[in-house]
Amino acid sequence: AIMLAVMKKLTYDEEYNFENEGEDEAMFVEYRKQLKLLLDRLAQVSPELLLASVRRVFNTTLQNWQTTRFMEVEVAIRLLYMLAEALPVSHGAHFSGDVTKATALQDMMRTLVTSGVSAYQHTSVTLEFFETVVRYEKFFAVEPQHIPTVLMAFLDHRGLRHTSPKVRSRTAYLFSRFVKSLNKQMNPFIEDVLNRIQDLLELSPPENGYQALLSSDDQLFIYETAGVLIVNSEYSAERKQVLMRNLLTPLMEKFKVLLEKLMMAQDEDRQMALADCLNHAVGFASRTSKAFSNKQTVKQCGCSEVYLDCLQTFLPALSCPLQKEVLRSGVRTFLHRMIICLEEEVLPFIPSASEHMLKDCEAKDLQEFIPLINQITAKFKTQVSPFLQQMFMPLLHAIFEVLLLPAEENDQSAALEKQMLRRSYFAFLQTVTGSGMSEVIANQGAENVERVLFTVIQGAVDYPDPIAQKTCFIILSKLVELWGGKDGPVGFADFVYKHIVPACFLAPLKQTFDLADAQTVLALSECAVTLKTIHLKR
Repeated sequence: AIMLAVMKKLTYDEEYNFENEGEDEAMFVEYRKQLKLLLDRLAQVSPELLLASVRRVFNTTLQNWQTTRFMEVEVAIRLLYMLAEALPVSHGAHFSGDVTKATALQDMMRTLVTSGVSAYQHTSVTLEFFETVVRYEKFFAVEPQHIPTVLMAFLDHRGLRHTSPKVRSRTAYLFSRFVKSLNKQMNPFIEDVLNRIQDLLELSPPENGYQALLSSDDQLFIYETAGVLIVNSEYSAERKQVLMRNLLTPLMEKFKVLLEKLMMAQDEDRQMALADCLNHAVGFASRTSKAFSNKQTVKQCGCSEVYLDCLQTFLPALSCPLQKEVLRSGVRTFLHRMIICLEEEVLPFIPSASEHMLKDCEAKDLQEFIPLINQITAKFKTQVSPFLQQMFMPLLHAIFEVLLLPAEENDQSAALEKQMLRRSYFAFLQTVTGSGMSEVIANQGAENVERVLFTVIQGAVDYPDPIAQKTCFIILSKLVELWGGKDGPVGFADFVYKHIVPACFLAPLKQTFDLADAQTVLALSECAVTLKTIHLKR
């Protein structure tokens, strides 16, 4: 009786506004969550009864879904969806093990995908259908004959081409998950699916006035899905390369045209729209690479060349004087991905890209650029030593220049940006010293080395930022370990006793050093490690 009452309470009422969800709707969604917890508890008391009750409601409703009100159809599918958490199993193995349960779930899933309920004319039912087939993706390993039916539902007016933007958006994400979960079972359908999603991959330039079916965020999922389909296929490397080139060439061609238009655009709104579109093109290409885990998989698929072509197409955007922040952000993200996918093949492009990214940059630009340099330093270590030697001081000059800019006393946002940049700067020094590259600092000349060391002392003592303080003590400890012997730079031993040792005592004595704060405790711990390292190096 309680179970049936909970099932009834889960049902939407007539007043629920699906198109414009407000406070009442939010309260009902919250109420549903509470009911779900109650259902989970009931499942612990009597799992068999819950399974039998849901099966009865589900089968009765879906037999006559065409003549049943949307809220009853939605709740029937919702109950099937909720069974996965109410009767949990490891790794989603709902269709093996307990025969009674596996058979019941298999029967309900078969009914769901063969009943035609995916065509029900209400967004709540449509969404619940797609959520449920994705949740029970292992059903398709048991009954793969239903895969084409569900793929068509995703691809036609019921899913990605639905009249509701909300349904299209959610379906784009769910479709991506569905394809990834099926993996090799998608092989017979790859070419067909790639052909059917072709129009959804189109980059919509601002001037064509055409309202695309999917937003650029939704398109990211479609590009990722296309990449996964190509990479996981059983095609030869040559065929995979052709398909990947077919996927990325339209983006590269549009990118070149749009970049030229941006260079000539006068109106700022138009400049912004073009820059956004260029950024989307880079983001889409970036997203296709998520199908690869490392350089090996890219090489096996014969796709290195395609991505190097993309890199050469996108990098000229860094020298565009307009909308720099947007363009740099997109290219930077692409470089992060290519370091993983192409490894050392990216290195020839890094010096020129860095040079452009350091021109006329602000705190946020630098803050986002430093993680790229950290990634390169940590991954390639001595391979990039000459590059680091060359760009070390230009990078530091750019950082110091921004940090020394005067800011208004009450400008919280500027203060926070500077704090984050300072942290990024110290993280960079930590990466350099921690990657066995301390000679990069040592080779910058005595005056520059001293300046860098003083900024680290300042970070350890003067700034009330425990995260930066912790990083500074890690740097100092590492430098003492590396340079504290006879082979260290001239004058470093004096620096240790004149500045590093006092810093280890001055920092904890500061009023801002709050030992109730976890990060401060970590900073203190690193401070103690620094003193210990100094003692061992004596």
